[in-house]
Amino acid sequence: MYLSYHFLFNMLLKKSLILTLTLASSVLFGQNLNDTTVFSYIKSIQIAPVGEPLDFAAYELGSKKGLELSFDDLAYEWNNYAYRIFHCTKNWEKSDLLLNQYLTGFEGNYMNDFAISIGTFVPYTHYSLKIPNADMTPRISGNYVIEIYQDDNPNDIVLRRRFIIYENLVIPAVQISRAVDLNNFSSEQQVSSRVSLSGYPVQDYFNDLDLSILQNRRWDNAKTELKPAFINDGLLEYNFMGGEAFPGGVEFHVFDTKRLNQVGMGVKTSRLDTCWEVYLNEVKNQSISVYSFQNDINGRRFYQRADVGNPDLAGDYCWVEFYFKSPKLDVPVFVFGQLSDWRLTNEFELAYNESRGAYSKRVLLKQGYYNYVFAHPTTDGSVGTELTEGTHWQTRNDYTLIMYNQGMGLRYDRIIGYLKPSSAL
Repeated sequence: MYLSYHFLFNMLLKKSLILTLTLASSVLFGQNLNDTTVFSYIKSIQIAPVGEPLDFAAYELGSKKGLELSFDDLAYEWNNYAYRIFHCTKNWEKSDLLLNQYLTGFEGNYMNDFAISIGTFVPYTHYSLKIPNADMTPRISGNYVIEIYQDDNPNDIVLRRRFIIYENLVIPAVQISRAVDLNNFSSEQQVSSRVSLSGYPVQDYFNDLDLSILQNRRWDNAKTELKPAFINDGLLEYNFMGGEAFPGGVEFHVFDTKRLNQVGMGVKTSRLDTCWEVYLNEVKNQSISVYSFQNDINGRRFYQRADVGNPDLAGDYCWVEFYFKSPKLDVPVFVFGQLSDWRLTNEFELAYNESRGAYSKRVLLKQGYYNYVFAHPTTDGSVGTELTEGTHWQTRNDYTLIMYNQGMGLRYDRIIGYLKPSSAL
């Protein structure tokens, strides 16, 4: 009798969740679904191929080895989190496909894989899930978003992250060179591309195909809906002759907190109080400096603790102080990189100290290996480093290519080609 009531209760709960999700989904059409983190106590969010934390959030359609999403909750011992995924257009708006056209399984599912941190000064609960899984499997390629929400309320979103599922039907390649525009000759990188259709049928090359190019895995400054300049026997040439250039930026600074009781790379000193405090090396304003090579991982970060086998649960949090030596600028200054979700946020905005003649900021971060730069908003609303670090055409950046197709009879933006992030200089 108990099993029957228990089964009935779970079925009713599931039906209630599905109904709530259906009502909530209707308000998302037309919205641009960007990466979002709603609460400051949600930390260390990561979405990447399983076992490859530094890779781009993408996997090939039909692959059993998909993606893993994980995060830490510093506010609760346990919370009732659930998730859902949406298929999106090439512009990151919710597509008009029905659920069963892009997904096998349920839209809403609970997060059942979680555990409490072990032996850390800062306690947290670590949550993770894999895509695809036994509860749901995406059926088609394209842009997707995953949303985590709480208390069975899909409007109470905790975080949102984007990812792509691709098919290897065409072969893209990229070439990077110095910008052609003389005004930006020393500071920008010219992006050119070549895509071999390899027999893939296309009726209208200009209307059915769109190419997106990402620098260092960033969506915030991606070049999208690019059209070919030349077409020659199934080979598309994207040669922009001065257009679609990216700021070269600078090589990223590095710091290493995998061992908190030792001074790692980029760290000046550390000490243990109620939790670990880490003070980074001073970085000076380099806006008028010449290019200088520095080994980096192009703004990314990964979580690791050197003396334990499971950094997901044993990696500790520490207060990290950033220090930027510079005259006071007319624009706000931020710590920027994957550690800030490639955004300029209040959590990473530095404060200026007149007596020290420098900017500084303390941020709570999980143990690991990090890249960062000091950046500022620009007049066109983008992110720049011209006034803080400079920008150089020689900088080694990664570029990702994504080819979208929506031809006659195809009701969604299919991803038919994907070039993994690679340096082309």
